[in-house]
Amino acid sequence: MKEVMMFECEYCHETHSTELLAMQCEFKDKRTTYANKLLQEGWTLELIEFSCGFHWGLKEEHKNVTKDSCFIISHWQCCEKPAYQITRINKDGSVDVGGRGGWMGYYGNAMSIDKLGTPHDKSELYVY
Repeated sequence: MKEVMMFECEYCHETHSTELLAMQCEFKDKRTTYANKLLQEGWTLELIEFSCGFHWGLKEEHKNVTKDSCFIISHWQCCEKPAYQITRINKDGSVDVGGRGGWMGYYGNAMSIDKLGTPHDKSELYVY
């Protein structure tokens, strides 16, 4: 048996084998917190990407997307209407998208930003 020294992220408490990995984890946790604050304040994905260094490589149509923009994700609940919105930015740079687009009620999941469809104005948000 041997003693093992690990480094713990101050924010999410994940353990890492090196101090550098723990510091990178802490950076990502703080960046995610900041990005979600910007999202909730109505900033666009383009400004969040620039401010937080996500390197998403946004499509032109996604640059002005905010938390109020909505999307059609028909394979989730067979809804051909813009019923889903970005609810959160995740540590890995993906986004949580959720909404109510079908008879089964609210549904959400994480997805890559490049998988989002064409954004629609918040006035078009559909709630089943």
